[in-house]
Amino acid sequence: MIIKQLIEQIEGEAFVSFDMKDDRVEFSTISFAHFRGMEMILEGKNVLDALVITPRVCGICGHAHLMATVRAIEDAYKNAGFKINLTDKIQKIRELTLIMEMIQNHFKWLYMVIIPELSKIVDLSLVKEPLKGAFSASIASKIIAIFGGQWPHSSYMVPAGITCDPTDIDIVQAQNYLDELISFFEKESLGVSLEKFLSFKSCKDFNDISSDISNLEKALISIDMHHKGFSHDRFLIMGEHSFTNVSKLKHTRTFKVNSKYIKTEEAYSPNEKTYALNALYNDEYYETGSLARMMSNSIPIIKNMHRRYKDSAYSRVMARIFELGYMLNHAKKLINGIDIYEKSITKVENIEKVSAKGIGIVEAPRGSLIHKIELEMGIIKSYKIITPTQFNIGSSTPDKPTPVQLAMKGLTKEEALFVFRTFDVCSVCTTH
Repeated sequence: MIIKQLIEQIEGEAFVSFDMKDDRVEFSTISFAHFRGMEMILEGKNVLDALVITPRVCGICGHAHLMATVRAIEDAYKNAGFKINLTDKIQKIRELTLIMEMIQNHFKWLYMVIIPELSKIVDLSLVKEPLKGAFSASIASKIIAIFGGQWPHSSYMVPAGITCDPTDIDIVQAQNYLDELISFFEKESLGVSLEKFLSFKSCKDFNDISSDISNLEKALISIDMHHKGFSHDRFLIMGEHSFTNVSKLKHTRTFKVNSKYIKTEEAYSPNEKTYALNALYNDEYYETGSLARMMSNSIPIIKNMHRRYKDSAYSRVMARIFELGYMLNHAKKLINGIDIYEKSITKVENIEKVSAKGIGIVEAPRGSLIHKIELEMGIIKSYKIITPTQFNIGSSTPDKPTPVQLAMKGLTKEEALFVFRTFDVCSVCTTH
């Protein structure tokens, strides 16, 4: 029996067609029915126009798309024989705003997606207030706006620099907002200090606290999510940042990666038209995102979870929550390390002199994001976007399932829909 399910309350919409047998998912296909076509829009335009267009790919991770565009342009400059010099100030501010975008996404995902969806399966004693997600995300967005001018859809990153020149007052204001956000996370989500939370070594450490996070953790265990939602146990981290370790992992074994092995292919979706492509690395499907990043960074509690529960739905959810704390802590170090007297922009050649290919890779909230460009005298000949959802939420044949297809197999429909959302789906990034 085929059951077709519309997935809403994600960035965009998706359809999942479940092939059920004995009330369990035997196979599923995923489709994204809304075409957006940003790649076609960009062709023939001056590449600097992409700094305005690509942040509008998504209303959640526009900063990630902006940074991927800037990195791709800077890579094209280098491949054309021109130097790009970035000061520490430029790099730290870019990293900071990207991290704050990831933080606001994680808060929204936690309080506006995961908790409400889990509540459909198990009775939670959590405070089911989406406003917790909206309020915390708004604080993170204020920090972004100090440097980026606005959020979403900022264009403040430019080749070889940034357009802001923060003062001491701006830095203090950003520090105050971050302290407020950390305090909110501690009081409303964790029930312990951020420092203590980041010192957790074992899943058992949640037993001694009573909070939104501990109640969520117990609820996941109560419905056996630590034994459900398993995928390939393969992870991919492609974006080079101060908070990542670029690599691929098979189980716990770490390997080097090269972007030349990334490819896309047509999705398999016999029940519904889809405009999404699948993304693979070296012809294999890998999971990307928070669990991948935390695994590659050898975070003790994540290693403990993985040792006990592998790449289960439980591990996937808890890794994203732990990354929230990890990123808040890292953001504090970045703000404190900004030297306002360094240059915000360095000299670069006119873009019309650039005829070359470039690639920009960034860790977005949902995982590795890739922009590939080909320029002729600064004009875009081709533009290709590969998103985290194409890695995680692809739709393939039964003999070669994508991460989400494998994770949903054998579950009830309600369980499968929850597991689907643990990957933090984004439709609008994916259909170009």
